[in-house]
Amino acid sequence: SVLGVPLHPPHSPPTVAMLTYVIALVPLTLACAPGTGPITANPTMQFTYSPPLAWTWNTVEKAVGGQALNQQSALNRVNSDIESAVKKAVESMGYSTSGVTVNNAVDAKQILVLPDYSKAKACVADNYVPEGLTVTKKCAADEAPSVAPSFNITGSIRVTSPVALAQSNWENIAIHVYATLTNEAAVKFYGLIEVKA
Repeated sequence: SVLGVPLHPPHSPPTVAMLTYVIALVPLTLACAPGTGPITANPTMQFTYSPPLAWTWNTVEKAVGGQALNQQSALNRVNSDIESAVKKAVESMGYSTSGVTVNNAVDAKQILVLPDYSKAKACVADNYVPEGLTVTKKCAADEAPSVAPSFNITGSIRVTSPVALAQSNWENIAIHVYATLTNEAAVKFYGLIEVKA
C-alpha cells in the first residue's frame, strides 16, 4: 500500500474509474499543450469543397429535396453551419467561445439539379449531380452522370478571437471544423483545411 491505499497486483486490469480519469485527461492535455508556429487571433481557414444541397438554392418550381427555396435561406444555412462548426471546434480544444466571431467567404449557389439524377442515363449541360446530400458533379454535356466533371469550389473562414493562439492550435481547431462540416452538414472537402496566420 502507498499512503494507505492498497496497490492492485500487477496483473489486475484498470478499473472503470481509472480509465475514465485517463480518458478525461487526454483532451485537457491536448488543449493545454503549447502550440507551434506564428501566433494569431485572426486566422483564415482556406479549403476546396463540394457543397451540400442545403447550401444551394433554386426556385420552388425547380428545387429538389434538400435545397433552399431562395438565396437568403441557403446563406443562412451556410452561416449557421460554419459558425456552429467553428465554435464546437474551439470548445472541443478547451477554449471559450466568448468573443469569438466567424465570417466566411462561402457562397450559396443557385444550381439546377439534373432531373431524376439517380436514374438519368445522360447529363444535361450545366445541370448538377448530387451524391447523397452533396453536390459533387457538374454536367459538361451529355455524358453519363457518373463520369460528369467534379464540381468543387474554394471558400474561406475568417475567425476573430480574443485569445491569440499558435498556428498549430488553429490547425487542430480546423481539423475539428472539417469533421463537423463533413459529418453534420454533408460538406465534401478536397484536401485538408489550410490555416493562414
